[in-house]
Amino acid sequence: MSKKLITLTCTSAFMSAGKMITPGMTVEGVPESDAKALIRRGKAKPIKGDIIETDVDTEVPALEDLTVDELKATAEEYGIENVAKMKKAELITAIEAAEAE
Repeated sequence: MSKKLITLTCTSAFMSAGKMITPGMTVEGVPESDAKALIRRGKAKPIKGDIIETDVDTEVPALEDLTVDELKATAEEYGIENVAKMKKAELITAIEAAEAE
C-alpha cells in the first residue's frame, strides 16, 4: 500500500530536511500524516485539488499537551539539534525559543 503524498503551500516558515521553507513556497511530495500536522499547526495549506480531511478549525494544541515524540518532531522542523536527548521541558523551551525568533 502506497502512502498518499500531498502538495502544500507554506503559510508560515518551518524547517524541513534541514531547509527553511518560507511563506509562499510550494512543497511537493509531503506524506499525508506530515501534511495534516503542518496544516493543523497553521504552517501550510493544501494546493487546490489535494484535499485531505483534517481538523483545521480546531485549536492548535499547547506544547504542554503534545507527547515527547510530537515535541521532538516539532523541534526537528525548527532545526533544533540533539532533540533525541532532550526531556519534555527542554523540548518545550527550545521550541518556544525557536518560535520567538
